[in-house]
Amino acid sequence: MHPCRIYGGSPGGPTEAPIPVTPHPPAQVPPLPSASRSAALVALAYVTVGILWILLSDWALAVLIPSQELYALVQTWKGSAFVLVTGLLLFFLLRHQYARRSRRTEELREANHRLNLHVENTPLALVEWDRDLRVVRWSPRAEEIFGWREDEVRGLDWRTDPGWRFVVEEDLPAVDRTVEQSLEENASGSYSLNRNHRKDGSIIWCEWYNSWVFDSEGEVASMMSLVHDVTAEREATDEVRRLNQELEARVHRRTEQLAQANADMKALNYSISHDLRAPVRAVLGFGQILERRYSRDFPPEAREYLGHILQAGGHMDLLIDGLLEFGRLESPEGGAAATEAGPVALEVVREVEAAAPEAKGTIQVSEPLPTLPMDRTSLRRVLHNLLGNAVKYRDPSRPLQVRVSGRSNGNGTRLQVEDNGPGIPEEHRDRLFRLFERMHRQEDIPGAGVGLAVVRKSVELAGGTVSIQPSELGGAAFELAFPSNERRGT
Repeated sequence: MHPCRIYGGSPGGPTEAPIPVTPHPPAQVPPLPSASRSAALVALAYVTVGILWILLSDWALAVLIPSQELYALVQTWKGSAFVLVTGLLLFFLLRHQYARRSRRTEELREANHRLNLHVENTPLALVEWDRDLRVVRWSPRAEEIFGWREDEVRGLDWRTDPGWRFVVEEDLPAVDRTVEQSLEENASGSYSLNRNHRKDGSIIWCEWYNSWVFDSEGEVASMMSLVHDVTAEREATDEVRRLNQELEARVHRRTEQLAQANADMKALNYSISHDLRAPVRAVLGFGQILERRYSRDFPPEAREYLGHILQAGGHMDLLIDGLLEFGRLESPEGGAAATEAGPVALEVVREVEAAAPEAKGTIQVSEPLPTLPMDRTSLRRVLHNLLGNAVKYRDPSRPLQVRVSGRSNGNGTRLQVEDNGPGIPEEHRDRLFRLFERMHRQEDIPGAGVGLAVVRKSVELAGGTVSIQPSELGGAAFELAFPSNERRGT
């Protein structure tokens, strides 16, 4: 017999690695007793018992009954009784055999019905092949998957029938290798993945689960194949792979763009710090010289104009400093850091109080403060801006009161800086985090409008958010929120 062939993975790329099947010898079917042999044994037993009965009964009657007439009569009754008993025995024996055969037949019919029911309703197609790989059975699901009806393919051999193109030609070498390896290893079955043609000419991907059926001598008698159409899964996998490649390409391009933007920002910062700041400093320098040396000779109107020049130059210099500080913000190298907020807050409070001794009031740090996922420099910068703003924009009609507090739980970590100042209206809260946005006029309270933008960017670079809420103290409460490690995906 030629080696059995069944469909395998396609060569050169699309083939999946075959699932290993544990080799073991085919199950040997115990031989059933021959019907002729059973009948011969029954006949032999009947003849033996009959002969012994006749010989022994005739001898006993000859000894016990001397009368020939009575002997003949008893012989007749004896023969009739033997026939009657034999008939009854045969009746009960045959009735038992027929009942047993009917029960077996019904069991086989029921088992065959259940098998057909499973085959017709399973999402897998079932194909049965004879020893020469001609189609013996072609389930309704196989008709749905491949398009051919059973009467169109029954008896066909996909290897030799030119009118039945069933396996994609490029997959045939892998088909042979899969089957030959399975037979050489004496495996009970095999798994393979390959492409098949449909009746309409389209190509689909199918998984084949093949099981060998062996006869009593261990030779291959037939093969049962369960087939799963995985075309949709393959197309989905290919689409996911394509999207992943496209996403990787986009990420790569975006990374290059960000790197270029970062380089441009550094170049801009360098240009601002040198090319833009130099003229501003020159204007301020010459203006200050004019003020020191010649302001007494200027008329009042000229002195006023000179004051405006110096004030505008100072404001411009302040804007440049803020812009440079904002542009230098970047994610810390080496990943996320962790800093205890308590010591840093106490240190910043001392510096702010020393810089503004005229601010009468208290700045309270409610320890213990949590550990924040920020490096120490970034945390100092954030607290300096928030505490400095609380002092700078305080309500002059009442003593300053500032409180720094925090908490940490399963939802994340939060740090609050709240004051009893004039507060911030809700319609201005988001706007104030943008660069150069302010609530007060420069003439009233000088400033660059950069501090809160620096706060927001620093917190977001650390993976957190910042928001403004009303404070229990009567002013504004700035809240820094950082998700827990689980929510951050770390």
